[in-house]
Amino acid sequence: MAKPPDRLGPLNLQQQLGLGRQCQVWSAFDTSEGRQVAVKVLMPEFVADKSQRRQLEHELRVGQDLVHPHLIRVHRLEVHQRMPCLVMDLFPHPNLRRGITSASERERTMPKAVKILTGIAEGLGFLHGKGWVHRDVKPANVLVAPDGDARVLDYAIAGKPPGAVARLLWTKKQAQGTPSYMAPEQIRGQPFDLRSDIYSLGCLAYEMLAGTPPFTGADQNDLLGKHIYAAAPLVEAANRNVTPAASKLIRQMMAKKPADRPVSMDEIVRQLKQLRFFERDPGPG
Repeated sequence: MAKPPDRLGPLNLQQQLGLGRQCQVWSAFDTSEGRQVAVKVLMPEFVADKSQRRQLEHELRVGQDLVHPHLIRVHRLEVHQRMPCLVMDLFPHPNLRRGITSASERERTMPKAVKILTGIAEGLGFLHGKGWVHRDVKPANVLVAPDGDARVLDYAIAGKPPGAVARLLWTKKQAQGTPSYMAPEQIRGQPFDLRSDIYSLGCLAYEMLAGTPPFTGADQNDLLGKHIYAAAPLVEAANRNVTPAASKLIRQMMAKKPADRPVSMDEIVRQLKQLRFFERDPGPG
């Protein structure tokens, strides 16, 4: 994928932060506002794809009202040199995926686990209060500073949960999300709600503490089948420093039936602040 021009309208691109199949994410200086921003750029070979443009417009619609310390806000969508550019908050830190990919990285991340999870849950709770479900909660969609300050990003597939009448008339939809973190109802194409994000956050919490996702499979169908049918594993079996109380909370978050999960992100935040997470201090955080 070719590098975009160094300047796109008022945006002076500086450093590439991310790379997707259709987009690149760059840090930039916004001369129109005199500040640093992040810019998601749709590359020229995809500008004719109307679905890609609609996806950026959707991200703007979801993200423009998200003024919260644990969410990346989306400010505006512009087009320069035929390339749509989504201008967002800049939070110049790596994603959580990088913080849990090796034993040494996990060792540095572990002391901040409760702070990270609490920040994610608070951000998602605010998103839910705005009427949206993220539907793609995963380590790659969380940026984390060295002190554990976390920001959730990427609202590409965020959706509004169906109301009572829509649920009655619901027809099976195509599954959307990332296989290692999708709730059973998402996999089945059934109605979703905020508890779908709670399931995904449980999977993320398990992976951060255990070092691997809760389920793996020989192929994608095998993996998705385990999310639907296999019991959630005990995180303390992989990390003996995790308390039974913390393990119980994570298993509740990964309950197969939405009704068996915690009722809200506020409830998860409350428990994270009250329960003892580790048997012994994992180190300075």
